Order: sequence, then structure tokens, then C-alpha cells
Amino acid sequence: MQRYVNLLIFAAALIAAVGARAASYTITPEMWMQPRSGEVMLQMAPVRAAVQDWMQHPGAKLVILHSGDDMGSLWASEVQDWLVSLGIPSADIVKQVSGQDENSVTLEVMP
Repeated sequence: MQRYVNLLIFAAALIAAVGARAASYTITPEMWMQPRSGEVMLQMAPVRAAVQDWMQHPGAKLVILHSGDDMGSLWASEVQDWLVSLGIPSADIVKQVSGQDENSVTLEVMP
């Protein structure tokens, strides 16, 4: 009987982990080409949605996924600087190289 209880607990934990996938918010080059200000940043739908998502999950990290080339790293650093200027603590922001398209940066909120 205990074995079945343990199996059910494991299955529930696995289902919860799969359900906890982060939503993705992609910033395209066209969006990023706009002259930037705090107001413009918050008008960018992916940035606004990611910030709102982060605010709804206390203790969450805001992950910036970017390509590993120089341009991707520079773009991710600029996004990070703007997020900090919008009031997100730098300790809550993580930059991560991914194998994604080099022509975009994706924001994810990780609980």
C-alpha cells in the first residue's frame, strides 16, 4: 500500500513540474529597433507581459534567453539594463544562452 502512495505522490509531483512550464515572451528585432524609453519598453507587448507575469510570482526569476554570439549577448545585456531601469532587481534577472533563433530574445518567468 505504501508503495502505491509513494507512486501517486511521485506522479503528482511530476504532473506539477510539467504544468509549471514558463510562458515565453519573444522580442523581435523590429520591436527592438524602436527608439527606447521606459514608456516604450512597457508598451512592447512581450516586455509588458513578462513583467506582469514576474510581478504575479514573488521570488521568480526573469530569464533572458539569447543566442550565444556577440550580438545576442549585447542584446540580452541591453534588455537586462532596461528591465533593471523598470524596477526589476538585477538579482531576479538571469541571462542564459540558448539554441534559439539569433534574431530574437525571449523572456521567461521561472518560479
